[in-house]
Amino acid sequence: MFADRKQSRREFLGSLAKAVSACFVLPAAAALRAEEDPYDTITLPSPVKSVIFLNMVGGMSHVDTFDPKPDSVFAHVDSAIKGVKLAETFKQTAQVLSAVSLVRTLRSEDGAHDFAQHLVHTGYRFTESQGFPDIPSMGSVIAYARTRRDTGPYFPSCIIINDRGRGGDGGFLGVKYAGFHVSNPQKALQNLLGDSNMPAERLTRREKLLGILNDSFFSRNPQASYLAWKQMFESALSFMNSDKLSVFELDKMAPALRAKFGNSRIGSSLALAYRLAERETPYIQVNVGGWDTHSNNRNKISEICRDLDPALATLLGELKSSGLLSQTLFVLTSEFGRTPEVGGKDGRDHYPKIFTGLIGGGPVAGGMVLGETDAKGEKAVKESWHQKQFLATMYRAAGIDCEAQLMTPSGRPFPLSPRETKLISQLL
Repeated sequence: MFADRKQSRREFLGSLAKAVSACFVLPAAAALRAEEDPYDTITLPSPVKSVIFLNMVGGMSHVDTFDPKPDSVFAHVDSAIKGVKLAETFKQTAQVLSAVSLVRTLRSEDGAHDFAQHLVHTGYRFTESQGFPDIPSMGSVIAYARTRRDTGPYFPSCIIINDRGRGGDGGFLGVKYAGFHVSNPQKALQNLLGDSNMPAERLTRREKLLGILNDSFFSRNPQASYLAWKQMFESALSFMNSDKLSVFELDKMAPALRAKFGNSRIGSSLALAYRLAERETPYIQVNVGGWDTHSNNRNKISEICRDLDPALATLLGELKSSGLLSQTLFVLTSEFGRTPEVGGKDGRDHYPKIFTGLIGGGPVAGGMVLGETDAKGEKAVKESWHQKQFLATMYRAAGIDCEAQLMTPSGRPFPLSPRETKLISQLL
């Protein structure tokens, strides 16, 4: 069965990569000529090559961070934007704040974590999307738009750092565009490289044997779920042979820059995000948890920002000074804010009526402040924008037409944004 031993492992994986790329072409697209591909309609001109999205999981208190009020439990500091103050929790970030713009009056109706995260990642309220149980996340949509014509060896185009359950769902776009999850940014590839002591020839023989067994099984059981598993396995093999894996090795950063990010989990996460943006990875998401401060609010925020503030300041500063900000869209937001009033046990509860987002890079100018809240941070003084509008604006800045439609495998059109969703025009 394995008489031919001359084929190297690299040659074998190279051949396999070609087969994998063929497997990932959507059936509908394969039947159309390139100029007739309906998916071309989703892209628009944009300088953006990468999106970095910082997801403040749990609901970040706006009044204790980017929209401080007299009742904030933290002191206020001046920022690089004239007349704008931040809470001292982000005193280092305040010095580079002009790299991005603040939207201080985001809102939604969803005060439950899962519903609110669904809105953050899809632009749809859960109650609006019941007819589409497999909506792809924004990261998968961006990855698809940027890489759907790639035919080379697989390399993830949607990378989720920390907290597997928040973002990166490929939905009906399939496993190729689902998020590659990095659970530990300091050891990102610990489960990919396998047993380094195994000879390449032996590994190749195993791969061939598994391929024979799988092909036999799949020929008799052509279910879609089996095909998805096969695609994931073949993608992993292709990924293992990639010449881009060094991007995940943080020890290859310049020591001084690595130290500025900090060696914490958050610092390492943002350092990895920066390296991935240097390599023009289409979508990079960092989940930063711990913001669900129903009790011990001050201490929890202080602990998070001890690591997040210097890392975020470094990320924004390096993106700007290196010129990467011109081709990298940076976004930070939360699923909702927290109540302006501090309750018992030093806690703040869920508050979707008002919260803050940051956005900048690419076509989005820095240094703007959109929206204003009242003296307590309870409501917008003037204009406010729904979370749907924020995501639609992100899409547009990233070069994706938020009014376009994708086609599900069943042939049903799916609008990227709910009908009549208006962009935040001041940002574009």
